[in-house]
Amino acid sequence: MSELITLSKNSPEFESYLMGTFAKDKRALPLQTLNVNSASETVTFRVVPVDSISRPSSLIVFLRTFKARSFLLILVPLFLILTKNIVDQTILDPITTGIATLGVLLAFAAVNLRNDYMDHLKGVDRVLEKSGSRAIQNGWVTAAQVKSSSTILLALAILCALPIVFAFPVVAVVIALGLAVGLWAQFKKQNSFKYQIGGEFALFLMLGPLLTVGYQLSMGARFDQESFWLGCVWGWLVLFIVHLRNFISILPSVQAGFTNTVNWLGFDKSRRLLAAWWGLFVGFNLIYHLLFAGVYWGVYLSIVLFFLSVTFVYKLKNLSSPIGSELRGVFRSGFQLFLLTIGLWVFECLWYLLH
Repeated sequence: MSELITLSKNSPEFESYLMGTFAKDKRALPLQTLNVNSASETVTFRVVPVDSISRPSSLIVFLRTFKARSFLLILVPLFLILTKNIVDQTILDPITTGIATLGVLLAFAAVNLRNDYMDHLKGVDRVLEKSGSRAIQNGWVTAAQVKSSSTILLALAILCALPIVFAFPVVAVVIALGLAVGLWAQFKKQNSFKYQIGGEFALFLMLGPLLTVGYQLSMGARFDQESFWLGCVWGWLVLFIVHLRNFISILPSVQAGFTNTVNWLGFDKSRRLLAAWWGLFVGFNLIYHLLFAGVYWGVYLSIVLFFLSVTFVYKLKNLSSPIGSELRGVFRSGFQLFLLTIGLWVFECLWYLLH
């Protein structure tokens, strides 16, 4: 048997219902949130027994909770840097390389969970139906469980960082910068960093140059311009996906009062932003390859990406409304570009390894 209950932010039970700690045998599933992230916020919950919640297999719950597909954002740059240093024969310590790989994956998992927890509390995932893993909103796990798991994984990531810093003290500088950006991004009091104008820059730094440079240094290799610019190009590509996801949620985000770069620009200007952002990525990728990876691959990849971009830009240009199937079509086209770019980049790295 289920029941409905509406609580205001001033209610003493409000936080316990959001956290899922109000009862051990029940879950409070948020149905409607009004005046989100304000002093007058109210949430209507459906309170149901834990045993009555329909949930997939434990494996699916695990993969969805940790947003397994998002690990592509971290595995690809790690692979690019790893293959670069294998080819250059600059890996001095395979043990610290392995520890660093594990530490980065643990840290990314911790940030993923922390992000879902914060967005649930702040209302982002309760208002935007496509946002987050949906594990908390579906009642598969509680916000309290997600928070504690994030803390444990972060502690393990820090333990992995200790022997690397001991072996290569210069890595501590990169870790300190990453922690500074991460703390700012995840613990802002007013709103999620994703819903601040220009807040996406934190993702650019953490998944871009800080990641690639730090990972290379943890191998015992020296800092070089290639690892930095590789991180910048990858970070730029990551922000393309971030802007694309924000674009398809522009209407509900505006209605809920969330602000990000895409919402601030509006529908028409955001279409131009996406087209220009992708065009600049193709240009930056060409420059990177001409400087560090060779003329052949730079020209080849640029020609392929240019022709693959035609459909995406055409769909963007002809998009007339921020709702409907055409918007989803734009997202699919843009995401396919992202995946094809990754595939070509990975193929390039494998070619280097085999030759």
